[in-house]
Amino acid sequence: METPAIELRNITKTFGSIVANKDVSMTVNRGEILSVLGENGSGKTTLMNMLAGIYYPDEGQIFINGKEEVIRSPKDAFDLGIGMVHQHFKLIDVLSATENIILGLPGKLNLKEATKKVEEICQKYGFEVDPKQKIYDMSVSQKQTVEIVKVLYRGADILILDEPTAVLTPQETEKLFRVLRKMRDDGKAIVIITHKMHEVESLSDRVAVLRSGQYIGCMK
Repeated sequence: METPAIELRNITKTFGSIVANKDVSMTVNRGEILSVLGENGSGKTTLMNMLAGIYYPDEGQIFINGKEEVIRSPKDAFDLGIGMVHQHFKLIDVLSATENIILGLPGKLNLKEATKKVEEICQKYGFEVDPKQKIYDMSVSQKQTVEIVKVLYRGADILILDEPTAVLTPQETEKLFRVLRKMRDDGKAIVIITHKMHEVESLSDRVAVLRSGQYIGCMK
């Protein structure tokens, strides 16, 4: 049996008296799109933020590719090939797409080489983004594309997208779904945080349901 890309075991996270996640166990496989479904406040984003290194679990274990890992920061997550695209983009408007993508990376950076690599990623998965375009000239959909390319550029093969269609038109949503399916077919493990049933039905290989911070079950 294939080792899951992600395995969460008995994850619990509290904020004071509020229990955000309680004893949550679930897996995500390579070459799979898993939707984490639940109403607002069900603990979906908190759970994924622990994979992304934004929060640290109070209890439980995280396994990446079968090995137990400690994720205390977004850098730890990136080092493990985990990239999260948040609802609120972390881009600098006056910089180009490529400049945003390589911002903060170590070592001496070559903008020409970076632009070529961005173009290769876009061509491989069908992204439509001009590497030289400034962020302030982009649509919301284009900005989201830059965020996704940014995590791929940094080597992520586990991608987490938090409510990715909240700001997209139906046409943009369908375009995003086509790209995500290509990424899945390329062996990426993809997690979508959502509460939209029609999206779950059209995109997901499996669906994990959370309610009031607890894992209810998983279905295909």
